Amino acid sequence: MVKVLLFIFSGIVYNNSNAQNYELYYTQCNRADSLKFYGQPLEALNTFKMAFQSVDFVHTNKLMKAYQLAVEANSFEDAFHFGRRILLNSGKTELIRTKSSAFNKSKYYHWLIDSSEYYIEIYNQRINHKYIKIIDSLIYIDQFIIRKNKSYKAAFNIDRTKLPENLFDLDSSNWNLLYRCIKEIGFPSEEAVGYETYNKVWAILHHNLRLKENEKYHLEIFDYVRSGDYLPEDLMVWYEQFHLQNNSQTFFTTWDGNITSENLKRIEKNRRDFYLKGLDSYHLNKNGRSMEVKW
Repeated sequence: MVKVLLFIFSGIVYNNSNAQNYELYYTQCNRADSLKFYGQPLEALNTFKMAFQSVDFVHTNKLMKAYQLAVEANSFEDAFHFGRRILLNSGKTELIRTKSSAFNKSKYYHWLIDSSEYYIEIYNQRINHKYIKIIDSLIYIDQFIIRKNKSYKAAFNIDRTKLPENLFDLDSSNWNLLYRCIKEIGFPSEEAVGYETYNKVWAILHHNLRLKENEKYHLEIFDYVRSGDYLPEDLMVWYEQFHLQNNSQTFFTTWDGNITSENLKRIEKNRRDFYLKGLDSYHLNKNGRSMEVKW
């Protein structure tokens, strides 16, 4: 039992490093995805592990890929460490469920489940609950009030007599409040607000940063990508829309149907500059107007 407890506790510092090289991390994670797609799972797993060693905080979506890969490769000790970090990031046991009977029967999976309450307690002590409540209120306005998304449920009381005639005017007030929080508290990174809330705040960033009047914030947002607070793939769609609306040209995609070698070279450079996967990770269909993900 003592050895088991020591093993679990040692996981708290597993693959932790004082280094912060998110540029390397993004590149290696992309390479790991490619290696897995091309049938080299062990090389992909090792590449993920090297990527994770280059930074302090590893994002849950990267961990889940590595976790599933480790389970498939029967590298159950690695799977344990990835699963532990998923729990520490998200506080959600459903993210570590697998269909692998071999892993589910293993001591490593049982250790994960048996220790899950401990890891979730650490998660709840770490994240900023006050920030999460602010973001939840903004998302409620973004989804339920402005866009009438009735599937979004939350317990907020809104005085509708004080709402503007054009509800989309609330987008700017949402952004102004969120940006004030960013300056006073910090960017709502996954590390700060958890996996679920980080994914929710995407909508507010998307609806506002694509607008010409908010271009002045772009360089600051790019810094959050370089620091690991904001994932490159979460920037891609709104920045693409910004370019299409204001420059009448794509930036990351071939959605305009221009697949000349010169244009593909330009797009490839843009993607690499923002740490995104290259065009080789897509099937370009309908002269590029449809980009189907390969890996």
